[in-house]
Amino acid sequence: MKQQINRNISLDYSFTFLYNLNLLHALWMIWLSLRGFSLLELGFLEGIFHITSFLMEVPTGAVADLWGRRQSRIMGRVFFIISMLFLWKSPSFLFQAIGFMMTAISYNLESGAGEALVYDSLSYLKKEDAFMGIRGKKELIFQLSAIIAFLLGGYIATKNYNLVFIIVLIIAGLSLVNLILMVEPPVIKKKEIIRGSLLKRVFVSLAQQTRDSLKVIKKQPRIAFLIIFTESVFVFSTTQYFYLQIWWKSVGYTEWYMGIVFACQCLLAGLSAILAPKMDKHYGEEKLLFIVPLMLLVSLWGVAFFEFKALFFVLTGAFEGILMVTVSDYINKLIPGEYRATILSYQSMVFSLQMLFIFPAVGWLGDLYSLDLSLYVIAGTGTLLYFIYRIYMTMKKRNE
Repeated sequence: MKQQINRNISLDYSFTFLYNLNLLHALWMIWLSLRGFSLLELGFLEGIFHITSFLMEVPTGAVADLWGRRQSRIMGRVFFIISMLFLWKSPSFLFQAIGFMMTAISYNLESGAGEALVYDSLSYLKKEDAFMGIRGKKELIFQLSAIIAFLLGGYIATKNYNLVFIIVLIIAGLSLVNLILMVEPPVIKKKEIIRGSLLKRVFVSLAQQTRDSLKVIKKQPRIAFLIIFTESVFVFSTTQYFYLQIWWKSVGYTEWYMGIVFACQCLLAGLSAILAPKMDKHYGEEKLLFIVPLMLLVSLWGVAFFEFKALFFVLTGAFEGILMVTVSDYINKLIPGEYRATILSYQSMVFSLQMLFIFPAVGWLGDLYSLDLSLYVIAGTGTLLYFIYRIYMTMKKRNE
């Protein structure tokens, strides 16, 4: 059993590589804009994605906690494959919206379950202290895979978009096989007998899991703080990432150029993720949560104001890599195993809730005025929230 669970770690490395080898990740907005969709429609589609993600995050996290992380991840891959077919073949806004909803559910089924499976495997092997190092290696693999995806996707897209979709579907199939080879790590769970029909048992189980997870957060408010703060930071960098694709395309840059820029950003993110455990030991949690988001905001302003947008965009990768790895470790140490996937799903839910409002608003500004204004708004709003956070932390410290 220990050998099989230990193999989960190496299988998760290979799955991470295949999972992020998505050649369409930096191209879907360009693909849909070439098919006649406006920036506002693209904003609405992304909004539909995040509405679905917001509504489904906690139920899918509970599914992973109650019926298995491995099963949840397998279902996620199946939903992803179907959603890619919608994105590829659907000409109407309605069917694209259905495809985006399925994509969101595929990410929901993976988001909490993936990290929970790895942490619980380490917990069974009594190697929890190795998590930050493993998370750093995963982030490096994730970013190296993204580099290949950006370069390969950008190049192939200049030749034939249909071939891009075919390759994406083949890779998704291979990642599904990878998940099937994993085993479910044992997690100690509270067993309660629920009587009634199957449907009633399912809904009661989900409700109980959600309620108990919220109780854990109430006892550990630090979890909520880490989730809300870091996801707020990531919302603005993600929004900038998507709209930069349209901006570069509008001024004449090719998908190949964008692929190179995104690849460089991913490389820097992966390398910084490996260094994250050392930086955590040297600076500590409080200093990292002060310096790293601040430097990320400086990079966002650099993208908005200066001509060399690619340079500042690449720099955002370094700060995102450190933040992802360290915060992931901080949060997992605070969460009991039987609620891990559910609570980690709240993280994605907070991200989706903010994206639901910010992403369409930025698209609307881009349509009405210009994408340059949209980039200023992204950096400005992010800065405002950061200073609100600093004021809150200063007041809290004084009170203590």
